[in-house]
Amino acid sequence: MEIATNKSIHEILEEFLAEQQARLSLKTYSGYEEAIYYFEKYFNGWAHKYLSEKDKIRLNKFYEREGKKYCEVFDPEYIRALEIKDFLGYFMIRNVLASKTSLETLGRVMHKLVKWMHEKTYMDDEKYEAINLLVKRLKVEMPVAEEVSDLLCLYALAHPVEDYSETLDDFFIITGIKPGKLWFESYHDGRNIGPVLVSEKISSMCKVGWTICLLLAKTGNTWRILESGNMYP
Repeated sequence: MEIATNKSIHEILEEFLAEQQARLSLKTYSGYEEAIYYFEKYFNGWAHKYLSEKDKIRLNKFYEREGKKYCEVFDPEYIRALEIKDFLGYFMIRNVLASKTSLETLGRVMHKLVKWMHEKTYMDDEKYEAINLLVKRLKVEMPVAEEVSDLLCLYALAHPVEDYSETLDDFFIITGIKPGKLWFESYHDGRNIGPVLVSEKISSMCKVGWTICLLLAKTGNTWRILESGNMYP
């Protein structure tokens, strides 16, 4: 497939929105417009960290000379799986604090955008296959992870811990799951922690590899949650 690269990211996003506006109701289109707004905001403000040094210099020159941002400088070749994962799996959860409903809409819009880019030859077959699989997974997991975050907060409030021998405050990666129990690896030092007691509903919704910020307390041979933050799929 020959890739069309004569347009900037901003231009193709505007083209995508124009086509959707022509076919969607005002209410549905507003969800598309909001999703693309945050998508472009992410690229303009955060995606530069994944650029090569050469491309960072290029971006800085355009910005200093013409005030152009990332999406006005680079073409759709710069929309890659790495940026998509960071946008969906971290930025929208950590920086935007998107609700479960907003994340559901976002997943639908991103799935549509990626398919549309491939159909328009703005994305080649190989990249499309990888990114489409990623978006399909996160489309399902983002709203669930957001619900788990809320359930963990409620669980911690309903199960206060008074006596404990140790506390640990860190980002943790889920490494193991059993009914009512989770095992983690500390993001900071790789320490294995567990079992951490949760409800069976919570454990049934979690996935190995998800990351969460927790304040944990050790009681005997188990750990309990004192405070919890965002869950990142």
